[in-house]
Amino acid sequence: MNKKPFLFVLSALAFVGFLSIAAARAAVLKDTDALRGLTKAKAVFMIDVNNPQRVGHVLAVVGKTDTGMRAQGVKPEIVVVFVGPDVAFLTRDRRGISYMDERAVAGVQKAVQKLKGMGVKLQACGVALKGMDIAPSDVIPDVQPVGNGYISAIGFQAKGYNLVPVY
Repeated sequence: MNKKPFLFVLSALAFVGFLSIAAARAAVLKDTDALRGLTKAKAVFMIDVNNPQRVGHVLAVVGKTDTGMRAQGVKPEIVVVFVGPDVAFLTRDRRGISYMDERAVAGVQKAVQKLKGMGVKLQACGVALKGMDIAPSDVIPDVQPVGNGYISAIGFQAKGYNLVPVY
């Protein structure tokens, strides 16, 4: 029995299988059902996780959410409201940030700057700032201090923004 045709067929099948797997991995997932009929969508993300690595990850996902909606023909209007101890990651001098968290906090601030450039509004809760003994003037310029982050979230919801809580 000549094994060459058998090996050729086996190799061809393996190659076709590889191509099928590669094509499946390259497939672009869409949110067609959720976005059908929409030309714009509004969301307010309320972030309270007290962990700069997680905050950085969440901010990256917010950016991907904005980009993904635009790619699918929907104009996003996004607000991010930081409440609780997370406001400490938004200060100019990073006072009170541990050495171990410095890099992650720098990443949070870089992500904030990128989101601001994309048109995302970013706010820091004034109640949390006061609780953390942070003056509103110490907040980085890309973030707007507000009187109360919960009131801000309530106000945006009353204006049709959908709440995305991140705890």
